[in-house]
Amino acid sequence: MTQENETILRKSLDEVVRVRRRQNLAFVVLLFTVMFGLVWLGRLSTNPATDVRKMLLLAVCFLCFLMTYVAMGIAMVITKMTTKVLSAMELVSKG
Repeated sequence: MTQENETILRKSLDEVVRVRRRQNLAFVVLLFTVMFGLVWLGRLSTNPATDVRKMLLLAVCFLCFLMTYVAMGIAMVITKMTTKVLSAMELVSKG
């Protein structure tokens, strides 16, 4: 492989690693947000003074955060596989 191709491959691999670090941070923040929402929903459901509209709104918000959390998990798997492919390409280019 030429030097230019190796440089492009290295930059791509570095960018994937940077994106993966940001994803990990967002994943942890979202995890705590989902846990907080679940606890808040549980506490709100035990309060007899809570109206149904507020409870329903909170449940929908919780589901939105949960779906985002699952999407982030899928994105993390895709990023991990991309890293493996780029690493394999780098090994093949050196060998």
